[in-house]
Amino acid sequence: MASADLTAVVVAAVGVAGTMGAPLLSQWSRRRELAEEGARAERQRQQDRDESNLQRKRDLYAALNSSARAYRTAAYDYILALKRGENPDGSALESARGSYRDQYAQAQMVLPGRTLQVASEVNHCLSLGYKLVKQLPNPADGQDIWRQTETWFATPLAEAVWLLRHALREDLGVLDEFPDLPERVQQLRATRKRLTRQTEERQDPPPSGRA
Repeated sequence: MASADLTAVVVAAVGVAGTMGAPLLSQWSRRRELAEEGARAERQRQQDRDESNLQRKRDLYAALNSSARAYRTAAYDYILALKRGENPDGSALESARGSYRDQYAQAQMVLPGRTLQVASEVNHCLSLGYKLVKQLPNPADGQDIWRQTETWFATPLAEAVWLLRHALREDLGVLDEFPDLPERVQQLRATRKRLTRQTEERQDPPPSGRA
């Protein structure tokens, strides 16, 4: 076959292949474009879900922090009112307690281990504070009990709420990791347990020995 004829055959074959392959190439290109669009859309949906979950987490943490502070404040205000000889309405304390308990119950479902340990100890501390308030004697009596209760609210319990706020902010990435957080929580737990034992001993003193 002459060179010119061979060239013509090759050109014709290429033309036919190009004509037949164009739709296939177009389809492949379209499928790839659609796949990329789908992947981008899925990434955007995942980003939206992540942002929505993070916002819900922020809202829940803010509510827990706020309710814990309000609970401690309401109880402390109740103590100070009693000390002044007033007859305070306990509804504010009970309302703050109920709000906190609701927020804590919700937070238990989402808090990670390290933060949950802090929140759990703070919950025990607040519960002890509530018991102390309910067991307060007449201000003229049991001054040691009053002094212990006021000290608990002014120092250890105040620190407990502070630790909770920092633990929540740490989990949200607002603060760097709090290195001595576990040690601070252990110290708080030891203080709480010591005061709990003292309170229980006052309520149920050991029997005195007989002569």
